[in-house]
Amino acid sequence: MEDSNLPEVSVNSIKDALRIDGNQDDLMIRSYIDTAKDYVASAITNSNDIDFMKFKKYRLAVILLVQFWYSNRTTDMKQTPYQVVSLIQQLRGELW
Repeated sequence: MEDSNLPEVSVNSIKDALRIDGNQDDLMIRSYIDTAKDYVASAITNSNDIDFMKFKKYRLAVILLVQFWYSNRTTDMKQTPYQVVSLIQQLRGELW
């Protein structure tokens, strides 16, 4: 579903969701956000012509992936969380 009024995924929104105080991890969270956006977008399509931020499912997939990476940063992660994979598959279906 599209919604052009969705707010940008920000460091502060991630910190609020994870209940993080302080600024010591801001750069790492920003890096996770940027990487998660690219990861999810490229998992859906190789087109650069789509404004993914207007899709609620895309935004949620990015947020969930950033939260997962942040919460498990000391763990050897081998798989993407099921919820993120499911959202990616749904977005693929909607776009194709």
